[in-house]
Amino acid sequence: MKLRTIAILSGILIAGALSAQTMTDVINEFNAGVEKVNNQEYDASLVHFNQVLTLAETVGDSASEMKASAEKLIPASYYKQAMMFLKRKQYDNAIPYLENTIEMATLYNNNEESSKKASRYLMQSYMREGQRNYKNKAYNESLDFYNKALAMNGNLYQVHLGKGMVYRDQDEIDMMLEEFELAKAGALAKNDTKTIGTINQAVDGYFNGIIKDEYEAIDPEEPEYEYVFEACENALNANPENARAYYYMASIYNKQAEYDQAIEAALKGLASETDPIWVSALNLELGSAYDKTSEYDKACEVLKLVVEEPFLTKAEKKIGSIGCD
Repeated sequence: MKLRTIAILSGILIAGALSAQTMTDVINEFNAGVEKVNNQEYDASLVHFNQVLTLAETVGDSASEMKASAEKLIPASYYKQAMMFLKRKQYDNAIPYLENTIEMATLYNNNEESSKKASRYLMQSYMREGQRNYKNKAYNESLDFYNKALAMNGNLYQVHLGKGMVYRDQDEIDMMLEEFELAKAGALAKNDTKTIGTINQAVDGYFNGIIKDEYEAIDPEEPEYEYVFEACENALNANPENARAYYYMASIYNKQAEYDQAIEAALKGLASETDPIWVSALNLELGSAYDKTSEYDKACEVLKLVVEEPFLTKAEKKIGSIGCD
């Protein structure tokens, strides 16, 4: 909607030549600002509206109405410029204009509606910039934006998820787990199963990498399994349904001839594993443990469920040695 300019009236010249000229300048600046708004040149309009405020201080009370009008249009101009950047998805450019919308509306005690809208967009923009900086591996900047979003609303569990991802990449395990726990609590309250799945996947992926490294570092001549078990325990403390951790525990238990523990670990892993390859891996460990405890029927049953290589060949060899039907 186009704004209307203010006509210069001869009646306002009664304060004398100097003040009349200054008042004329106030009106001219205001009209120039309105013209810039109508042309969607919001930055330029702000220059004129701020000049209105400066000149109004010189003119005094006779310019109070013009001053109030300019004060109302200043937050509105910031907001409209912010909207132009948001439409282009230029969130980093929009942020200072949204911040200024809120600041000016508070300062002049007006434009409450624009201030509320700006707050919502600002919070979203902080989140988006946090994500963008994370993807660019600008971790400190990412955390700064995430923290600004949380300062506006501490219940943004998606932001805690984002912070957790940053700390994961920085190997800050305690802070990662703390942020993921906050994110999971918020997601549970909203029944957001997708976010919960994302958190579990991120946690599992982090710890499973550590478990795999420790497992592959075992010296075959003098095997020590302490570090593998410690990594598995850490993984399961973070997510008790981490099936891969149970697989490695079952494998180590079988190597140590602790077959009952191997069976327990493998069964727990199978309760949550969905990947066919890892299901085969767990069934191979489970079948091997049943074989060693002379539970041959159970061993045959689960070994026949192994359908993926490289575990299938091993399972077929065991099936032959047991003499399964």
